[in-house]
Amino acid sequence: MMKYSYKEAVDFFKSMPHFMPPKDGSSGKNMFSLDAELALLEKLNRPQDKLKYVHIAGTNGKGSTTTYLANILNEASVVTGAFTSPFLYRYNEMFRVNGIDISDEDFAEVFSKVKPAYDELASEGIFVSEYEFLTVMAFIYFIKMGCELVLLEVSMGGRMDTTNVIPAPLVSVITPISYDHMTILGNTLTEIATEKAGIIKSGTTVVSAVQEDEVIKVLEDTCAKQSVSIEFVKSGRVMGRDIHGQSFTTSDGEEYFTKMLGTYQIDNAAVAITAARKLGGKGYPITEEAIRRGIANTKWFGRFTLLSDNPPVIIDGGHNRQGATVLRQSLEEYFPGKKITFVLGILADKEVDIILDTLLPIADRCYTMAVPNLRTMPPEKLAEMISARGVDAVVLGADTTLDSIKEKADVVCIAGSLYLISQISKESKA
Repeated sequence: MMKYSYKEAVDFFKSMPHFMPPKDGSSGKNMFSLDAELALLEKLNRPQDKLKYVHIAGTNGKGSTTTYLANILNEASVVTGAFTSPFLYRYNEMFRVNGIDISDEDFAEVFSKVKPAYDELASEGIFVSEYEFLTVMAFIYFIKMGCELVLLEVSMGGRMDTTNVIPAPLVSVITPISYDHMTILGNTLTEIATEKAGIIKSGTTVVSAVQEDEVIKVLEDTCAKQSVSIEFVKSGRVMGRDIHGQSFTTSDGEEYFTKMLGTYQIDNAAVAITAARKLGGKGYPITEEAIRRGIANTKWFGRFTLLSDNPPVIIDGGHNRQGATVLRQSLEEYFPGKKITFVLGILADKEVDIILDTLLPIADRCYTMAVPNLRTMPPEKLAEMISARGVDAVVLGADTTLDSIKEKADVVCIAGSLYLISQISKESKA
């Protein structure tokens, strides 16, 4: 077996498409197929069948919910793998065991195990995409690390997501479903929810966040067809909050504390708590104390994260209409009556008009910037759209720093894209 270096592996991925474009030119939800990935898994003796899973799908809150649950399991001394996307800085972030990223050496080793099977398929005219390759690597790495449970976060959709090649997971988690990736998943909540519900398999147990009526119907109908139970988790009740954390009670009256800010994080925590209890009922040693410690110890950079507090600087990766709505709710809750200075970068294929119409009523002024992604909306165009709504907007220039923006602001909020987080956080640490 040829041994590749870490750099060779990363360079290979950078040359690949995230998702393989269809040969027949089809678009939307019909453009994806899991056939190539399944063929690769077959050549590797189906590693996905050797692990146990929690599968997490939804539009918003997947990363936070996964992290809450991973921390609970770590506190319970369960060897836990987590496969999440996208990464902020390095591919390694996508593969975590007990909260620790895969090492460069292990990344190269696992890549070297998968690459020969990939090459065999390619010689047959069957090509696997970047995310399919990475997902297959995850299975092999988590087996190598002896994971007792794996948390798989869906990248996009569910039914045809690269993670949906596993047997029935012990628990399937559905976080809030809203409008996103509409050119692929569909234009209605029913269509989008149907794609997300595609992870639900006979033999699983389903835990869902509070959902819209359209979504509830899709989830209930899907669970009925698969003969599985579903529990919709009621929103938690806030007991107290400030910019350093918040306490809340779940529907059964248990009280918890989380360092995670944002009104929506209480609901994410409640979903993770319910999922953890389901796992406890399936034999995992999850105590109430482990749940309490796991929730309290969770941090997740970029989800209504406080960068500094004089003045408060918040960074949030919300990038769709629901994300904008809960971001505004959180800003109004934590900073009532304050006008917000926004630093915005948004991908052009998002619902930019809806995001702006949601956020700008509480804006004092805006600075726009490019997202480090080919799909970025030009900052000049974004500034024009903001100005047309009656809010001052300036393209962020080389002579404008975060410190200079803070000097003129009561509250600063950096938002619009997960891809923006890595750039801003690097600059804030420089």
